[in-house]
Amino acid sequence: MKLVRRAIPAIALGSLLFVSTSATAVTWAPPVKQANAGDSISQGFGANGWPGDHADLSWVQGDDERVNSTADRTGDVQSGFTQEAESVTGAEMVGGDDSFPAQAARICAQTVKPTRVRVLLGGNDVCNRDKSGSADATANMYSVRTYTNAMRAGLDQLAKCLPPKSVIQVMSVPRVDGLYEAGHDKSYWCHWGIWPVAGICRIVTGESNASRRAQVGGRIDQYNDSIAAEMKAYNGNANGKNPKGHAFVTDCVGSIAQGKRNTSIGTFMFTEDDINGVDCFHPNVEGQARLACLAWAKSPDGAGNYSSCFQ
Repeated sequence: MKLVRRAIPAIALGSLLFVSTSATAVTWAPPVKQANAGDSISQGFGANGWPGDHADLSWVQGDDERVNSTADRTGDVQSGFTQEAESVTGAEMVGGDDSFPAQAARICAQTVKPTRVRVLLGGNDVCNRDKSGSADATANMYSVRTYTNAMRAGLDQLAKCLPPKSVIQVMSVPRVDGLYEAGHDKSYWCHWGIWPVAGICRIVTGESNASRRAQVGGRIDQYNDSIAAEMKAYNGNANGKNPKGHAFVTDCVGSIAQGKRNTSIGTFMFTEDDINGVDCFHPNVEGQARLACLAWAKSPDGAGNYSSCFQ
């Protein structure tokens, strides 16, 4: 468990955090502890230009002021704030020992339960799949139903185990076909040397046809649509699985095709300046800072203004 040492403003939050909505004031449990479920992005992989995890540069758990993570931002407004991360490089939403249901179970097993949980999973669900040899570039990808069922399995656990009125924030999945374009622009060596040798996200980096890469991106849009739909169902307890009155929120408000460019992680058009030079695919310090800014703005704890995150 990590104690975030930040200066606390003179105005205390009190026993509950008050969040204004368009109609009424909603009260959520104070953000005394954060946990997260995630993959290499949440581990800050390669963010400083060196291989390996660099959790201090993570959008969610980092303590480097250049990133200004959600942990640091929360520590600025909540006395005694702590965090306990469960993210693991290589994790998927669906498969493996570190799937979202597995990470959710570990969050629920924490001695002190968090009142804020942030989730960013899905990139490996795409990048761990082999390139399709058929006419359908998405043939080897998880179906939307499979992806959604894994998400529900994790959310169901969190809904049951977290303190009442907690906040669960599930971020959208980045478009890896867009990351391909950013890496292609970054350096000749990214697409001619690093990607083939290291086998980086071969479902798109090994695909020379832009239309087929866009098919992969289209499936990611479907995953993100599912995230938005599930958050709505849980948040309003329409599915009967949120009796504790948690806030289930996401950054997703639609796809690039729907005119929602740069409104979420899933619609963020990464550029060469936002990714590292190690694998030319993961966010660098600036990219991590953008994700932190967006996640905070899209959470009940934040200011709600995200446009500056992408400037």
